[in-house]
Amino acid sequence: MNPSSSYPATQVVKRYRRIEEIIPSHWSEGDVVANGIRHHYYRTGRDRPPVVLLHGFLEGALSWLRTARALEQDYDVILVDARGHGRSEGIAAGFSQALLTEDAAGAIRALGLGKPRVLGFSQGGTTGIHLTDAYSDLVHSLIVEGAGDTDSPSADFTQSAGYRAWLSAYIAWLEPLKSQAHEDRMVSALSQLPPGAPVPPEEEYVTWVENCARLDPGLVRLGATLWGTLGERVSEAAQALRRVTCPVLMMKSSFFPQPGMPQSLQEERSDQSNLKIVRFVNTGHLIHREQFDQFIALVRGFFLETVS
Repeated sequence: MNPSSSYPATQVVKRYRRIEEIIPSHWSEGDVVANGIRHHYYRTGRDRPPVVLLHGFLEGALSWLRTARALEQDYDVILVDARGHGRSEGIAAGFSQALLTEDAAGAIRALGLGKPRVLGFSQGGTTGIHLTDAYSDLVHSLIVEGAGDTDSPSADFTQSAGYRAWLSAYIAWLEPLKSQAHEDRMVSALSQLPPGAPVPPEEEYVTWVENCARLDPGLVRLGATLWGTLGERVSEAAQALRRVTCPVLMMKSSFFPQPGMPQSLQEERSDQSNLKIVRFVNTGHLIHREQFDQFIALVRGFFLETVS
């Protein structure tokens, strides 16, 4: 279904398929116990070099669906739900960067992936940095997307009336989502789109709604606390990155792109010989959605450059 259809938005999303129909039938999925809890994963399979995808905060493994499809011709792509997300266990045992790092290491070991390539977005990118720093024997090479962008919101904004109002409304929307029928979920999620925004394509929209429905509510309530420590966590990740010796590609963007301004790619100077930095100028935080073709081209090129 083309979102630009003349149908009203509600009619468009009512025709979107269930997530089970969108996930490729030849993919496998399952659970592994890592770091003391159960983690869910999806895997494209076949005898090819493994690539582990780590998603962002309040997302889920299925947010990587389009990326995995683009890479599976050449790689065995493994999409892992972080704790509190997707079909992995919740956060009753805790939620911290240290736990996320150990979770990722444990999942790689439990799945017998050897030394995979790792691609992480936002929180997943930060986890990828700490994973590679702590366990260099588990990472072949690392791609970090949208972690530590310099113009990210300050911690103060979580205390604003606007943020508190948004969070309250978001939680109120999430609570009934888990028990709603598919069609009702699709229609309900329209209320969360920015005013005037087009309805996203089926694959993007359905995976986003399903990721929301599967979130641990306690994790959502942690959001303000995590934003409050953002500066500290960015600094820790930067220090860890300096200790990493394997090849690293860092993709940077902006939380606040300027509407109507041109987009471009610029390679930035790096003072680490193993680190390549590419900035997506005037592109928002979600690079892999806003600039998918350029994103995939960079990922493929980097993997080919670091084939050994």
